[in-house]
Amino acid sequence: MLTAGAQAPEFDLADIEGGRRTLSEALQTGPLILAFFALDCQTCEISYLHWDRIHVHYAEAGGQLWAISLDTPEDARAFVERSGVEFPVLLDEDLELVRRFGPVSTPAMFLVARDGSIAASHEGFERAALNQMSAGLAEHTGLPPVEIAAGEAPELRPGCTIHGL
Repeated sequence: MLTAGAQAPEFDLADIEGGRRTLSEALQTGPLILAFFALDCQTCEISYLHWDRIHVHYAEAGGQLWAISLDTPEDARAFVERSGVEFPVLLDEDLELVRRFGPVSTPAMFLVARDGSIAASHEGFERAALNQMSAGLAEHTGLPPVEIAAGEAPELRPGCTIHGL
């Protein structure tokens, strides 16, 4: 799994609206959190609300969160409609990008600085890690950090193994 200091690999993925998204495009706007998830992962279900908080809070300063679905386009679209999340959802159906970033479980998060380097990474759900990602994004955007995962969130929950790797 890529860790702090590694260079994030460039990518060009479809999003659920039929557009294309690239890492270089994202980094022109600001730092980026890439959040890999699978719909059959119960631990991911805990993460979505927190990811949406990150997306909404940091967007005004150029901070972004793009979620990378490991599911079919139809299932990913249905998830967005059902959940009402606002963050962009990209598709990695063939698992090419997840192989390049290297997590073995979902959810997995990578904070990518504007220079393309990985500033932080984490697998599974951990309240402290989400708040650290928020603080890292705050540092890179100039906004004050916001606590994303408070007492309502479980402290720690292991992730789900990625099938097909």
